[in-house]
Amino acid sequence: MRKDIDGFVEAHREELVRIACDLIAVNTENPPGRERLAVRVVGKYLDDLDIRYETFEKEPERTNIVARIGTGSPSLLVACHLDVVPAGDGWDNDPFKAMVVDGKIVGRGASDNKGQMAPCMILAKYLKEKESSLKGEFVLVGAADEERGSRLGLEYLLDECGLTADYAVIPDVSYAMRKIDVCEKGALFIEITSYGKQAHGSLPEQGVNAIWNMLELLNEIRSLPFKCISHPLFTPPTLNLGTIQGGAARNIVPGKCQAALDIRYLPGETKDEIADRIKGIIKKVEGANPQARFKLTIGSDLPPSEVSHGNPLIGLIQRHTQDVLGTRPELMGLSGTTVTKQLLQKGITAVGFGPGDEGQAHMANESIEIQQMVDFAKIMALVSCELLG
Repeated sequence: MRKDIDGFVEAHREELVRIACDLIAVNTENPPGRERLAVRVVGKYLDDLDIRYETFEKEPERTNIVARIGTGSPSLLVACHLDVVPAGDGWDNDPFKAMVVDGKIVGRGASDNKGQMAPCMILAKYLKEKESSLKGEFVLVGAADEERGSRLGLEYLLDECGLTADYAVIPDVSYAMRKIDVCEKGALFIEITSYGKQAHGSLPEQGVNAIWNMLELLNEIRSLPFKCISHPLFTPPTLNLGTIQGGAARNIVPGKCQAALDIRYLPGETKDEIADRIKGIIKKVEGANPQARFKLTIGSDLPPSEVSHGNPLIGLIQRHTQDVLGTRPELMGLSGTTVTKQLLQKGITAVGFGPGDEGQAHMANESIEIQQMVDFAKIMALVSCELLG
């Protein structure tokens, strides 16, 4: 099997590069998304291979594509996302005109996540040729809206479109296949509003400065204690002040100020416990400053997630990565979040694993090594055939 897979993937190396470049060439910056453009590229490829698929849209142009090969159980889902973050500044060339430079593909989405979708499409082509021998089902998803929370993408597919599987691999973890994401920190987003009283800037005593009061509160929150501060697979919990907005002009006492916090927390702690501690700090500041008034709102919360380390998918990935690359990927906890959280909530055994180098996603001149893409296709073909065959 290994020799057959190696020969197939190597024979389709140029096709893999072309697919990635074609996907990068369609601008799917989110917002606004327009993943329909990338779905056209994927759909045409699947049509040529006679691979069955469906498309799903919660909103116009925010298209998801779900392709299936084989039937029955077990089922393996591999999901990539087709949206990308805005290109931003600092590019040496057009970010949506992919270039091959020194064995790498350069362009927006090369590392996150179109460069991962391309080898998955080559994988689908290989499995289509072996479909009659498969005892289970391979499901390839090109999802929308991952960069903005997946409400129009994988969450929609899972909650409203009946998408399910026994196992899932999410190639949205850029550690060059050296690590497997088996657990992720909780992600809690909190907004705090400070209310004051607007007045003329020359008469600040007639108003209440919402920004000064907010700064007083944020200085207290900065030393927020966490109940759980260590975990064998995680770095410590973090607190980030992401935005602070307030005031209309420099000669007006601001009557309102808003701040947004990004809190990444460990298993063993809950959003309510963290929110209660922040409310306690708010009460303390309000008690010391009668003119201060605050409101706390939880924007969203994704609890910590963890998959059983003994599940067969992890063992297959480790063994076949060792076979192809000569290194055994280690288990890791992720400070960021992927859609493995939503999959695990639905009872699907999901891990993060894929090609790409950390530090490339969302950057100018984003790139991915072609050899990593080729190796990933080989590893996933071995995993898929053993799991489904």
